[in-house]
Amino acid sequence: MAEVVAECGLRGASVARVAQRAGVTPKTFKKQFDDPDDCFLALIDWMLGQASSSMVEALERERSWSDGVLAGLEAMVALLDREPVRARACLLEGMAAPSIKLEARAEALGELSTRVHGRALRELAPDRHPSGAMAEATIGSVLGLLRRRLLTGDAPPFTDLLGELAEVVVTPYQGPEAAARVARDGRERSQAMRVVPTSRSISAGVEVPDLLRRANAHRMRSCMRYLAENPGTSNKAVAAGIDVPHQGQVSRLLARLDDAGLLEKCPGGPGRANAWRLSPRGAEVALALSSA
Repeated sequence: MAEVVAECGLRGASVARVAQRAGVTPKTFKKQFDDPDDCFLALIDWMLGQASSSMVEALERERSWSDGVLAGLEAMVALLDREPVRARACLLEGMAAPSIKLEARAEALGELSTRVHGRALRELAPDRHPSGAMAEATIGSVLGLLRRRLLTGDAPPFTDLLGELAEVVVTPYQGPEAAARVARDGRERSQAMRVVPTSRSISAGVEVPDLLRRANAHRMRSCMRYLAENPGTSNKAVAAGIDVPHQGQVSRLLARLDDAGLLEKCPGGPGRANAWRLSPRGAEVALALSSA
């Protein structure tokens, strides 16, 4: 369905055409879906479910709202770039779907806007609280921007839009100064995401673990590079070196890398902090990352 809609539009997505592309009979198609609209709505539900869950998880994981917004948008654009055909179909034809069947779409977007808005209010003074409709309008602006960039050929990759999208979300809540900062951070993340190795580093011939190849693993990659240059570094020094303000976050990050066999812990002894260095495998992976 995604391939047919991306090529022919929703009106061109007949049962026969979609069934042929899927390698099944029209009879088999009709056992699963009432009609092409029903199949397309299932596609939208899947994309919205994937995007909403990953964005909410990223939003709640970060210490500040603006960092959470940036992490959530990063998760979303990474999904769109992993699923370019589905992204194109949903963004270009989503508004053409029968409105009477879009309850699930409205519910998913409503939950996302509630999470974004509620988390923002916890960090704003009461006299600066925007109305509840602000989050809905902001999410609508993000979707509209994604669609326009797709139509004009400026996306994919959607990753390149991260800074622009973050600025759209943050401006009505925290003002232009905070929005400019998060937009700059978004552009820097976009550049980092573009050079993430996707399978094997050709230059180093080393398999890069999945947890470092994810689009939202920029802090882990930064940690690996930092320890390659600064072996025997404490948790506190690592946190400062990769700009992670919360000690709990850097402790969890180091623990995950340690569990993956990429780090070695050096006990500090009485009165001294523990230190970290790359394991032999971690050193190879760090070299692969720096060469990507």
